[in-house]
Amino acid sequence: MMVFKSLAEALRAGYQVYDRTADGYVVRTRTSAGWAMALVCYR
Repeated sequence: MMVFKSLAEALRAGYQVYDRTADGYVVRTRTSAGWAMALVCYR
């Protein structure tokens, strides 16, 4: 699973915010195979 260190980095990579977590966000992007999920962790 991909992990980003900042929300800006994830957004630049084409992801959108899906949910908030205690440590950051769950983000997702649409691919030809479906949704790709990743994490944004601030710790």
